[in-house]
Amino acid sequence: MNISELYRSLNPISIRPDGVDSIRPSQDSDSKNRNIKKPGEASEFEQLLRQESKTFSLSQHAETRIKSREIPWDTHLEKRISKGIDQAESKGSREALILADDLAVIANVKSRTVVTAMERSQMKEKIFTNIDSAVLV
Repeated sequence: MNISELYRSLNPISIRPDGVDSIRPSQDSDSKNRNIKKPGEASEFEQLLRQESKTFSLSQHAETRIKSREIPWDTHLEKRISKGIDQAESKGSREALILADDLAVIANVKSRTVVTAMERSQMKEKIFTNIDSAVLV
């Protein structure tokens, strides 16, 4: 079920002739059972939202570095980095170094933003500061 289908399944609001908003009861008796969830269980909407928000963004600095350093960037690499951010998030990390083959990426885990990226040949000092975790993907 996608978000638009989920939205349509909600009880629609109608306006009565006297101008007062009211909620119409659902015509579907099965919808009552479908909307009930157990404590701690995510609703369908929450699950879809989490699934959609599993991507990450690139800071302007990271975009500039990727272009200027001619770092090969593709969807497979993006999936690996996203997985690395997920793993760091599950451990409570805030700033993570994500290593994928010869590529190093620094990401802000909470905002799911890649801050910078570099290849092995650009790692002059081989020191990374202001990180609290490292993830190998």
